[in-house]
Amino acid sequence: MTNWTHVKIPATPTPNLIIVNNISEDASEKTVKDFFLFCGKILEFELQKEGDRQVALVLFERESAAKTACMLTNAMIVNSQISVKPYFEENTDSNDHNAQENKPKVTVLAEILAAGYTLQDQIIEKGLEIDAKYGFFDRIQTYVEAAKAQAKTLDEKYQVIAKATEIDHKYHVQDRVTAAVGTGIDYSNQALQSVPGQKVAGVATQVKEQIAAVHYEARRLADEKKTKTAPAAPVTEAPVTEAPVA
Repeated sequence: MTNWTHVKIPATPTPNLIIVNNISEDASEKTVKDFFLFCGKILEFELQKEGDRQVALVLFERESAAKTACMLTNAMIVNSQISVKPYFEENTDSNDHNAQENKPKVTVLAEILAAGYTLQDQIIEKGLEIDAKYGFFDRIQTYVEAAKAQAKTLDEKYQVIAKATEIDHKYHVQDRVTAAVGTGIDYSNQALQSVPGQKVAGVATQVKEQIAAVHYEARRLADEKKTKTAPAAPVTEAPVTEAPVA
């Protein structure tokens, strides 16, 4: 069992404390801490070596930040997929609704991607589900419309078409639609004309667009940050030419 020296374990269980396992030994303390700072303000942080991996303890100021952090399990830091869970067993179903209203999950995920970290699309999808639960449809739709406007760029940089195929396989869209309208009916000509067919295919398309939109927003944030931090072009003075002596 890890002997924590910098983080004092609270005597009373708190949902604000998380433990992060399977951290690459190549990940620096700054890299790991910066990653979780996207979730919210950190009160205490400690990173320790554990075998050929590292483990971290993170105490957030707010419960909502800890819940966002737990959503990021399987995210990639350096060269290893991390595992994130509450330090204490959760014994309540309560949610911090006010905090949820402050910042949608998709915004946090886009910021993490923009910083250069790797997130699986399943994590993004989970964030979209949580945001939908709390009514962040307008924010998501803004990302989707922006992504559609940049469809060509998205296909080139993020392989949206390939991701769409992955989503179709994940949801078994063709199988579910065919089953809904009866075995032996041609999928392309008849299944998509049925209400169940349109509904299932529509859900898959919507998820694909939303995931692509988060990637687009991440690209926009990264470009925006790059522009802000780019050094100003050096100012060169015109050479002074002396007047000829008569």
